Amino acid sequence: MTKRAGIIIIGDEILSGLVQDSNALFMVKELRQKGIDVRQVSFIKDDVDDIAREVKIFSEAFDYVFTSGGIGPTHDDMSIEGISKAFNVRTVIDGQLRAVLEKMFKTTLTPEQLRMAEVPEGAEVISDDSIGIPLIKYKNVYIFPGIPELLKKKFFVIEKMLFTDHPPLIKKVYIKEIESRVAPILNEIVKNHRNVKIGSYPFINIEEFNLMITLESYESNSLQDAFQDLMHSLPRDKIVKVEEK
Repeated sequence: MTKRAGIIIIGDEILSGLVQDSNALFMVKELRQKGIDVRQVSFIKDDVDDIAREVKIFSEAFDYVFTSGGIGPTHDDMSIEGISKAFNVRTVIDGQLRAVLEKMFKTTLTPEQLRMAEVPEGAEVISDDSIGIPLIKYKNVYIFPGIPELLKKKFFVIEKMLFTDHPPLIKKVYIKEIESRVAPILNEIVKNHRNVKIGSYPFINIEEFNLMITLESYESNSLQDAFQDLMHSLPRDKIVKVEEK
């Protein structure tokens, strides 16, 4: 069965509009290419109780959980404490992280810097030559920084460890027709092809076509059957082009 994932973006700055999030989009695209079904993306505040509640729900619902943000040295970095609370464990200083930070700062760590060595008790610390500070993992929760450049480096490490290349097969059909007239056809396709995900996306101000229909499946035969059914059901003069990947 396809593995399922949830993404939690943590930060007051995101919800206030001061910073535009790009991490969710990046992770969704990467996971999709690896055949992981992202079922939910949540944006929450820097609040220990909110973090704990959301992480617990996601951890129980999905195979993988990815958090972004809230693991720095300042007062509003609450992700580690929140994740610890989600699993009813203490927050402790990890010796490996502490050693990495001491080497990085080349001095005795301040209390603020030492916060960056905190983990939920029992967490796994994952090192790789491509990243500076190791990645923290607790159960099925992978804890990432909010800085996009750092998140991407650590995410690529996880990709190498966990995922194989098995993206969904996709066909796109572009047509010159309004969505409401195509909806009955799509409803029949959905009913008759349960292993194929059907999407319908209208476009505005494009002269060549005004609707894109997508068909996605991990099974080649199922996708082809649904595609043939769709092509036979659509008026041929309305079909503009077909793309597949």
